[in-house]
Amino acid sequence: MLNYLHSRSVQREFSESQPELMDLPNQDEKALRSDLEHIARLNGAFGGRRAVERLFHQLADPNSRLLLVDLAAGYGDHGRNLIARAREGRGEVTVVAVDFQFQTLRIAREATPPGEKMFFVQADARRLPFRDKGADLAFCSLALHHFAEKDALTVLQEMARVARRGLACADLARSRLAALGIWLLTTFIMRDPMVRHDARLSVRRAFTAGELTSLARRAGWPGLRQINFFWFQQAVLARVDASTRT
Repeated sequence: MLNYLHSRSVQREFSESQPELMDLPNQDEKALRSDLEHIARLNGAFGGRRAVERLFHQLADPNSRLLLVDLAAGYGDHGRNLIARAREGRGEVTVVAVDFQFQTLRIAREATPPGEKMFFVQADARRLPFRDKGADLAFCSLALHHFAEKDALTVLQEMARVARRGLACADLARSRLAALGIWLLTTFIMRDPMVRHDARLSVRRAFTAGELTSLARRAGWPGLRQINFFWFQQAVLARVDASTRT
């Protein structure tokens, strides 16, 4: 970590031979559930949940009926929160939670109240099993850094293919300050071994604002906007123009 902080440039460090622990198959389910619950608590405490809500409200009428695809949904906490927020008004949100790991989907399903308008699909975010413009919105939160650059581009292209109204991708923003903040957080507060390993690796794998914006532009996102949030988080979003819908 000290070598990373003292390096002259903050290059992205990504290697498929060094995955995050939560991405490995056949994890100890108790440890994986604990890791996912920790991430959900961090989303609530450090603004990740509010950031996704903000993106949702900028892209959609909360009083309408919407179908949202949540890529790399993890614990499913963002989807459940958006469903609840819509229920408070006059809207209705149905969420299709997509994740590559079956264990993760099973834990997310167990955390979801019966009857919730949330469906779980095991699929690769680079090859979504949905028709073109089949959903209103496509979201991806805190997951793009799990992919090599070429695969991240493919994920963003798939999002643009399936969404007819809006797109949003939120993630960490790579910097020395972010790396220091994550190191302090996982040294003194969130000391779970899996959380510590994955969080420290995640911030080194994350894209800068310029890199994320460039990827979304190359993926064909229309009317692209970039937003910075507190606690080393960022997002790109795009509202699909009515003239481009099929």
